[in-house]
Amino acid sequence: MADPGFPSQHTTTTTVTNTEIISNLRYDNAYLYTLEGKLKIAQIVFVLLSLIAVSFSTYSMWYQNSAVTSISMFGFWFSLFMLVFYIFHVVECFYKIPWLKIEMIFDVCWPILYLLSASSAAAYTGLHFSYMISLLFGFAAMFAYGYDALLKYQAIQRGEIAQGNIAVHKQTTTSTASY
Repeated sequence: MADPGFPSQHTTTTTVTNTEIISNLRYDNAYLYTLEGKLKIAQIVFVLLSLIAVSFSTYSMWYQNSAVTSISMFGFWFSLFMLVFYIFHVVECFYKIPWLKIEMIFDVCWPILYLLSASSAAAYTGLHFSYMISLLFGFAAMFAYGYDALLKYQAIQRGEIAQGNIAVHKQTTTSTASY
């Protein structure tokens, strides 16, 4: 006789997670057509235009501009390197590095630094036309970095990797026991 407190059948679910990675370097411009790729290009363009505008100012030698210039250049180079890493699948080759977390931290910190440096430069030198243009592109870059940070955060929460595929296979078995 079967025990009424114990079910006569039980279900076992086995989840198998496989990471599908192609570990060779190759050129693939498909990343440029994704939302993340377009955001990277926008970040590079906005930061570069902001840097050019502040460099053509009559007060370009002031120390406040060096902060804007430094932050713009570092943001330009970081975004450019990450874009190249994604296009040539360097990120996929080194998938154990937490690329999404690195980019998310950068994308959170950079708008804050950009806001502080641009505000101090604008406050000390007054708003000339080149500063207004620089601040306009700087704020556009801040929003691009902020939106990219949000996308990276959501990808981390979903358990994604930066490049490549994670295949999840679920297998459910049902066993019936007779007592």
